[in-house]
Amino acid sequence: MIAVSEAAAKASRTTVRHRVTSACWNQLPAKAFAELLHANMREIGPPRFSSEAHELAKELQESLGLPQKGMHDKVGELTPPNPVFMGGGSTDVADISWNVPTVSMGAALAPIGTKMHTWSTAACAAAAPGQAAVIAAAKYLAATAVDLITQPERLKAVKDEFKERTKGVSWKTALPDGYEPPMYEPPAWFLKKTGQKWPPSNITWPPERVVSQEKFSSLGPELEPQK
Repeated sequence: MIAVSEAAAKASRTTVRHRVTSACWNQLPAKAFAELLHANMREIGPPRFSSEAHELAKELQESLGLPQKGMHDKVGELTPPNPVFMGGGSTDVADISWNVPTVSMGAALAPIGTKMHTWSTAACAAAAPGQAAVIAAAKYLAATAVDLITQPERLKAVKDEFKERTKGVSWKTALPDGYEPPMYEPPAWFLKKTGQKWPPSNITWPPERVVSQEKFSSLGPELEPQK
């Protein structure tokens, strides 16, 4: 990406500056950990959605032109990662996964057929679907934690797999030395209420402003407007 932008700048006789604002490793899978969590999800079952939750889901689906199927009623199958990257989100949990065994899961919050990071999903977060999903997620995680505490062989399997997968790999942050995260100064009332000082000790403030100072060559003679 940097090379492309530099080439474009050279072709257009402009300049370009770049700054890294975030960076993370790919997440390290944990098969034994995932199998344990998934087994608990299957045993506990999917979130118990109320009639109110299904009603809201169907209203949202109708507004989006989707079949009115309500909320999910099954726990998905556990499948291995795709050998080819098919896209997805980014998360700083990925870096954690190279330092300690890490597992993640999702509870059905969005109505069937809808997409994440949309207004329809957001509408469910603080309503009946979100309440049921959070309760289910808490049960899944709590059950898995209890298993790790009470079943030493499970914990050993997770640790042994992590040790094998990270053999010969030394994690180092992908962020450059001297990195400063992008920051926005919060309002005065927030700083006062939280007792914080601004700027944080590791941030140069205010940030340098980037103002174009390019002088373009002549675009040719000025022509009279055509009537």
